[in-house]
Amino acid sequence: MVSRFYFLFAQVLEWVYVLHKKPDVWEGYKMRTDYKKLITDYIAGQNYDAIVKIGQENNAKALRFVQMNIWGDYRKELRWYALSALEQLAKEFASEYDEVYRNVIRRAVWAMADESGNVPWAAPEMMAVVIKAAPAQYKDFVKIMVHNGLDSPMCHHGVLWAVGYLGKEYYAEIEPFMPKLMKFLDAKDDELRGLAIWALKALQYEPAFDKINSMAEDTAVAWIYEDGILQQKTIGQIMNKG
Repeated sequence: MVSRFYFLFAQVLEWVYVLHKKPDVWEGYKMRTDYKKLITDYIAGQNYDAIVKIGQENNAKALRFVQMNIWGDYRKELRWYALSALEQLAKEFASEYDEVYRNVIRRAVWAMADESGNVPWAAPEMMAVVIKAAPAQYKDFVKIMVHNGLDSPMCHHGVLWAVGYLGKEYYAEIEPFMPKLMKFLDAKDDELRGLAIWALKALQYEPAFDKINSMAEDTAVAWIYEDGILQQKTIGQIMNKG
């Protein structure tokens, strides 16, 4: 017991000596422990350039702490800002770290599979932002994103946002799933109904327009993240935009 005490005491003295002689060690230690808070603060302020700068120094660290902020409530801005931060990192670094960002997509695919046993929070959304950031590398994942998202009720909200966010540039990949996406226009859940209108309008899917036009007076509300802004809108407002 006494020997253990002296060993720990010697370690403390060694740290005191090091920190006194080399204050830069302490500064470096503070920076290491502050990265989580620093990146979270940057996300909250939508300071994506600062996050990219951290990624230039250590892509793995920036990516890890950004992803830690994605698993929140979809009605909270921080979650969506973190997705935008992920997109900026992928846009900047996916060409250099292809396998790293490919693994982000693969983990999301696996999370949506029944056998994974995982809760697939934000899996379609994460896939969508990485795909959109680097379509030449990851466009082939669109179909499995939609397929797995539709198969998992927990992902219905996310997959509707994902296809709307990808938009008409990805119509060819999404088109086979249009009949299933159309069915959400009759969903009892207000959020799903609103997101279905938003997504189908973004995809410019004309066969849905008659049904959508008949819903102009629907007063239910849904949360929509678009152009960097999270807003609660009535279905009528969503339908009348554009």
